[in-house]
Amino acid sequence: MNDLLSDAQTALNTELPNLLIGVLVLFMAGVVNKLLSRGLNKVAERGYIHEQLRITTSFTLRWIIILITIISLMGLFGLSVSSIWAAFSALFVLLGIGFVAVWSVLSNMLCSVLLVIFAPFRMGEEIEIQDPAASIIISGKVVSINLMHTTLIHDNDGQEEIIKVPNNFFFQKYVRRVPNKRTISIKRYMAEQHETAVTEQEQKDSV
Repeated sequence: MNDLLSDAQTALNTELPNLLIGVLVLFMAGVVNKLLSRGLNKVAERGYIHEQLRITTSFTLRWIIILITIISLMGLFGLSVSSIWAAFSALFVLLGIGFVAVWSVLSNMLCSVLLVIFAPFRMGEEIEIQDPAASIIISGKVVSINLMHTTLIHDNDGQEEIIKVPNNFFFQKYVRRVPNKRTISIKRYMAEQHETAVTEQEQKDSV
């Protein structure tokens, strides 16, 4: 009995520093996750990013933090993580293959944020997207923007045509814009869309 107590005390004394470090790792992971969530919420409230992008980014960051925390704790307590890294490496390879198919989706989501930041045009302006190499000109009035597309309305001999332009297209071609006072910034437009979505959600919740 004394030997068991002695072995238990020895094990506790040996692992106590690791236990304290493990608790610290968990605490820091929670703090980082909370700070990132608050930052994303503030950015979304100000209209810099779309609500859907905020949710996706928050979900992705949360799982990255969880993954790093689990691996750190396993290594801290002497567990072999080589097999886990091998499994994750294989998973990353599959994800890399998947990214080849969806790279344009991710690119459009990123470009929607860049359009808000750099504002190459304003909502309500008449713009032309030119590709000199292919002699292609796309023109129309900017009426809406989301994570994937910017919507233009083109007047074709009195008939309105709706044109969906991928957001990454604006960073690959020349954009010609006609300044107009009766326009609003993309940032303000996104903020108004966010406020409308929040209001509609509150009305649904109250019903």
